[in-house]
Order: sequence, then structure tokens, then C-alpha cells
Amino acid sequence: MIAPLPVRTRLIGGEGLPTYRTRHAANNLTTVADVERYVEEQSGQRLSKSSRHAEVLQAWRELGSLHQRAFTEPQVVSGNWVIDRDLCERCVPPYEGAHGRLPWVGWVCLKHKRWIKDDEQTDLCRFGEALVAERHWRGRLTPRRVVVDSPLLLLAEESATVGISKAVLEERAERVASPSPGLLVYPETVRIARLLSRPSFLDAILSDAPSLWKRALVEREVKAILPDAEDAEMWRALARVWDFVLSLQDVVRDARWLGQVPEDRWNVLRYWSGFAEFERVEVVQTHPLV
Repeated sequence: MIAPLPVRTRLIGGEGLPTYRTRHAANNLTTVADVERYVEEQSGQRLSKSSRHAEVLQAWRELGSLHQRAFTEPQVVSGNWVIDRDLCERCVPPYEGAHGRLPWVGWVCLKHKRWIKDDEQTDLCRFGEALVAERHWRGRLTPRRVVVDSPLLLLAEESATVGISKAVLEERAERVASPSPGLLVYPETVRIARLLSRPSFLDAILSDAPSLWKRALVEREVKAILPDAEDAEMWRALARVWDFVLSLQDVVRDARWLGQVPEDRWNVLRYWSGFAEFERVEVVQTHPLV
């Protein structure tokens, strides 16, 4: 066991070791190099230079009197890569930046009502739609293990950006200090991501129903999110969502022909009820007696 440093440093939710150990060492008027040199002298073993090494992580847990769950946020969630990102500036003490992995959170800190995606974090007190979208994210997308910057979210954001009304964007831009494209379309981005990962929607587009019926369904759903106003190009968003549908249909068709488990780059087929038939195939193929 390593004796903790005298001054405690609060670990921010999701924070990684690189910023925590820098903050913790500074709060104790020392440096990371000096602390790790002291640990090496006490243990008689050299520490790895990697901040992800198990011994390094455990050493800093003990130095900070932290729980064993500290620094254990997953790197991959259901095939989606969890990125390292800046944490909310209000959650961190002044002049102490922090970053880490937040697989359960979108691009909004609900506690401080701030947009945390861009270099300049923005107050959202006058943009309540983004706060509502974040609550929907955590209520719907988080249980579906959808994370920021995943292919599904990038598709949803692109569709929202090309299909939203320009007047809506201008009105929203006046309500935030530092508007950015991702922020202004965040409500629609979350709604499209919810649609594309909704089990009932996937069941419908991957059913044996006629193609014209599926197209009408997709058009109705997209119009409900992005109304076809005079200054909007909803058809561009519709085209992207329809390409998504066609791609999933091709993936499922090819998997059936080859007798393999389908792999879609959006990681949404696991919510489709028909995916169970492929899971049985995978069990048979991997059984040790087969």
C-alpha cells in the first residue's frame, strides 16, 4: 500500500488519470515526476511510462485515496469507441482543466447547463431545447449504449444539419453566446439518433413490407423531426436516412446468404428483433463440439 498524499483532490466523474495526477500533484505542491519517483523508491520497482498501465492506475488510486472504480470507464461500448474529451469547466475547480471518458453523457452538462463539445464551452440557459435533448439522450440513447462521435451520431448530426430550417438556426444562434453547428442542431440530432436506434423502426424497415411503404414510413418520421419549410432542404436529410435503411437491408441480406452474423457500422442491428436468428447461428458456429 502507498500512503496517500496529504491534500485530497476530488476526482471528476469520468476523469482520466493524465489530468487527475497533474491536478493532484499540483495541489500537493509537487510534480507528477517527483511523486512517481517517490513511489518507485518505496516499492523498489520502476513504474510504466504509460498512464494506462494497471500498476500506474493503482498507484494513483492509493495516492488519492480513490475508490477502485476510479479510471475504469470503458474504452469501447457495444462496438462504439468512447473518446477522451474535455469535461465541463464548471465541474472542475478554477484553472484546473480535466478530460476523460463519459459514455453515459451526451454533449451537455445538465448540472451547469453547459455545452461541452467545442473548445469554447457555452451556457445553455436560453436554449432549453438542448437541455431537453440531453435528458432524452440519457433516458433513451444511453440505455441503447450510443455514445458521442459514434457513426450513428455522426449520421444523425449530418442529417439534421443539411435538413433543418435556416430561420430556426438563426433564431437559436441569437440565444447562445458561442453558436456552433453541432450545438444548434443538437435537439434534432438526438431525435434522429433515437429514431434510427428505435427497435420498432428497425423492425419496420427490415420487414418484408413493400419498399414504397418503407419509404413512406421513413419520410413521415423524418418530416416529424425536420419539417419541410421553404428555407429547409428536408429531402437531403431524408436521402441520408434512406441510404441508412438500404445499407442495413443489404447487410442483413448478405449475412443470410453467407450464414454469418451481420455487422453494421452503426451498431444498431442488436436492437432489431430479427437479430436473434443470427445470434443462434453464432452460438452454433462457436460451439466447441461443432
